[in-house]
Amino acid sequence: MSGDVKKLSSDALEILHGARSLPPVEAVEALRPFLEAMASEPSKSKLADASTTRVSELVRSLRENHAASNDLWEESIEATLSFVNEQS
Repeated sequence: MSGDVKKLSSDALEILHGARSLPPVEAVEALRPFLEAMASEPSKSKLADASTTRVSELVRSLRENHAASNDLWEESIEATLSFVNEQS
């Protein structure tokens, strides 16, 4: 993983912890750089894939429903935390 992805994943984790208080459009925009970086990263781990999948599902729900369930938030946070811990 590149240093940029490591930094973005740590930033995404921080955003996920605070994004529930943001309007959905702002939360989506805050998570966009992470998802773009992950999409362009050639070699990903299973934890990276899980994090990307969960955050993508969260973002999709925020865009389409203007809200997301607590389960989606928690799954996104847990998957991204595991990915961040793997990089340490």
